[in-house]
Amino acid sequence: MQLTRDLQDKSVRVEFEEGEIAEIRVLVVSECSEHEDCRGITYDLISTNRPERIRKGCAYWADSRDIKNLKIIGD
Repeated sequence: MQLTRDLQDKSVRVEFEEGEIAEIRVLVVSECSEHEDCRGITYDLISTNRPERIRKGCAYWADSRDIKNLKIIGD
């Protein structure tokens, strides 16, 4: 699945290249067409297999190159 603005406000299960598997709520999708460095998502973390990453009240950023797989799990 590609990162498009259609993912905004969706709940997504994402697998990251380094092994983290998380359920997230996508806040913003950055679809930069100039270069890959600014492509990615800003999200709220719902759950993760790495609970030490959870910081209350924080939003997170994931570079598109760090995302191995993602699947919409709800609206």
